Amino acid sequence: MSLSCKVGRFPGWLNREPVRWILSLGFFFVIWYAVIWVFRFPEYVLPTPATVARILWQDAALLFHHALMTMFETMVGFALALVIGVSVALAMHTSTIARYLTYPHLVLLQAIPLIAVAPIVLVWFGFGPLAKILVVAFVCFFPISVNAFEGFRSVEPSYRELLDTFGASQWERYRHLYVPASMPGILSGAKIAATYSVLGAVIGEWLGGSRGIGVYMTRAQRSFRNDRLFAAIVIVMVLSLGLFKIVESIGDLITPWMRRKRHE
Repeated sequence: MSLSCKVGRFPGWLNREPVRWILSLGFFFVIWYAVIWVFRFPEYVLPTPATVARILWQDAALLFHHALMTMFETMVGFALALVIGVSVALAMHTSTIARYLTYPHLVLLQAIPLIAVAPIVLVWFGFGPLAKILVVAFVCFFPISVNAFEGFRSVEPSYRELLDTFGASQWERYRHLYVPASMPGILSGAKIAATYSVLGAVIGEWLGGSRGIGVYMTRAQRSFRNDRLFAAIVIVMVLSLGLFKIVESIGDLITPWMRRKRHE
């Protein structure tokens, strides 16, 4: 008689994503309170979750006002990076010369610190939304373009040869083979970029502007209101998670086979 044991399996009710999120957040809040209690941090140094929740409630209208601008800059910059990133990846895949001329510069651009790029962009394009949109696009461009390019390269040569035997044109090869096969790579890059996009907008707003979560954080810092800084951080986390989930949901719609594989 053989015994089998399923290692790493959770009870049925724990397999629900909302339940796991609630438990994870609850554990995080317990650690937060424990750190404050053990190290005796005063409220002005490390506010409690209850204090942060109170600030979120009191400043809800103001935070919503700033968050709208941040989300607008993030969405437009992310969309711009998606279009340009996939286009550059497509150009590198179709042309060896374009790949040799472009790929090294992608790596070099990624090596430039964002904190050094953002002030230059603000000097060139002013303190309006356009500068923040370009900062977001700069942050998101590299993971999208590189993952899309690797997705194009990952196509099995035998599939390409099969299409060639049927006389498929280059357009038909990309439509029926390269684009569907590269979608997991493109979506992976988009999800990585989504987690950085809000941060790019906030850094741009931090350096200069009149509206946005970064502006709210700057004013909170200057008035030594750590509770408002933590409230702004919570908003940034929520916006980043929201954009990540939007990208993930769109990916589930256009690549249902990846959704089934993820939930296996």
